[in-house]
Amino acid sequence: MVRRNRRALRARKDIAVFRTAIRGTAAVGALAALVSLTACGPVQMGAAAVFGTERVSTSTLSNQVASLDAVYKAYPSLQSEVQYKPADMPRLVLMWLVRFRVVDAIAARSGVQVTPAEAQRAIVQAAAQIEQQTGSAITPAQFAVFNALPPGLNAAYGRYQATIEKLAVAYTGAANTSSLTAAQQQQVAARISAEVKRLNIKINPQFGQLDAAQLTIGAPQIPLSRSAALGAAQLSSG
Repeated sequence: MVRRNRRALRARKDIAVFRTAIRGTAAVGALAALVSLTACGPVQMGAAAVFGTERVSTSTLSNQVASLDAVYKAYPSLQSEVQYKPADMPRLVLMWLVRFRVVDAIAARSGVQVTPAEAQRAIVQAAAQIEQQTGSAITPAQFAVFNALPPGLNAAYGRYQATIEKLAVAYTGAANTSSLTAAQQQQVAARISAEVKRLNIKINPQFGQLDAAQLTIGAPQIPLSRSAALGAAQLSSG
């Protein structure tokens, strides 16, 4: 019985839909199926991340981080409610940019589309969860702060969440994700893992190390000066 329960727990983690807000001690949810991503290999000049022939430029990342930092500073009362600091913003924002690109690519290959109404509904549901925890209503800007998300990307967040839901349903034929069995959860995880293998993703080590199991970006494992030097060396070889 213990062994079966552990297998069921792993399956539930496989299909986690990244809904946990970045506040208190809550961890960022993730699809453990995304295990084929890699943070090694050369990165193109001026790139924070590379997706085959596409990339997230360092200038794009810098602008998005500035956007998050501005709204973060506008709500000082929320700063004690979240588990990140300004120094963490570059890797957290890059995490979202990577997640959005990955899921959009998988959805395109799978023929899954999300309407603006579905994306908005996903935002409303995610905001309701935060409001339940805080006991008060939140604004779109506050929603962004809780999720370490540049406020201009709230719509992308909603599309991303709704897409994850639709992928799970499309892969299994289930009515919704809440009705997925452990076997179906594993089925979704395997399918997504197979799709992600097609993606050639590289992360500039200056911004941290990719956690493939959770599709998050952790702090660099080497001192900043060495990390920056390594990133520059990889960029020059791209």
